[in-house]
Amino acid sequence: MNETNIESEIAQSTLPKKITKEDLKKTAASKRGKILYWTKTVLLLLCSSLLISFASYSLIMPNEFTIGGASGIAILLDVSFGIPQYIMVFAINIPLVVFSFFFVKKKFALLTAAHILLQTLWLALLEMLFPDLQIVFGGGGEKIFAAIAGGLCIGVAIALAFKIGGSTGGADVLAVVIQRKFNAGNIARVIFFINCIIIGSSIFVFYELNDDGSINYGATLLPIMMSVFESYIESKANESITSGFHSAIEFRIITDKPEEMGLALMKELNRGVTAVPATGMYTKINRSMLLCVVGRRQVTTLQKIIKEIDPDSFAVTSQVSQVLGLGFYSGEL
Repeated sequence: MNETNIESEIAQSTLPKKITKEDLKKTAASKRGKILYWTKTVLLLLCSSLLISFASYSLIMPNEFTIGGASGIAILLDVSFGIPQYIMVFAINIPLVVFSFFFVKKKFALLTAAHILLQTLWLALLEMLFPDLQIVFGGGGEKIFAAIAGGLCIGVAIALAFKIGGSTGGADVLAVVIQRKFNAGNIARVIFFINCIIIGSSIFVFYELNDDGSINYGATLLPIMMSVFESYIESKANESITSGFHSAIEFRIITDKPEEMGLALMKELNRGVTAVPATGMYTKINRSMLLCVVGRRQVTTLQKIIKEIDPDSFAVTSQVSQVLGLGFYSGEL
């Protein structure tokens, strides 16, 4: 047995213990795992419901435009008939929660119900205790900032709700059902199209008349344009954050020292490594290509390992928008 094999055996014996599904289940079932899970779930629920309530009550409605989903319908009814938002948000979402209980997972329905209850509570507190907490931007172009701020708040709220396996209710529930039953490509885009239908109806609420009684189309279309722009910002914020939770960096390393490089990567990063035979088409030399997917925080460490083990190696990196599997994200709703 040569020196290289001896070193490999020593290194192999010091590799970190392989994490299995059973290990993850034991950790999640432990007392500490349950406390961490519920603490994270409650905090994200509180933050998500507060963001969407604040956006709809303090940013969207005061600047005279609406949004999609149940909150958008509640805003239109509040402006038209004076019905408090929290009443309509609760009333519209209850049938959707029951619907999701049968067509999606029970956990999804329960978390969505909790989010709706918290959202209703936040809206009631805002309307009863802080009725003046409404941010009104100036006329004309300044109102675009309300659409930007509202879109960011609601996009983040939706992403946080999806992170814990629930939703914010309304169009989100319909989008999840559509995706699961009809294999729609992206939840954020499905929500965007559903919201556009609701926003179109706002033309009957936010309209202005000229002195002669005719419709001022310029002033009437402005709220709709702001609503569509808000929904676009919302969908992009949701998509970016949701993908960001599960994104990673893929490294493809062509090296003459696959054993040493692979062992170092597994020891230092605790990530799996796959070796693929590779042949240079010009030199006809046989080498190995190592495939390794790591988190963003591990990139610097991986680059150092490459320089130390084989400075003459050739590495290619690419951003991976989503990683599913053990050690990353399970992909379950």
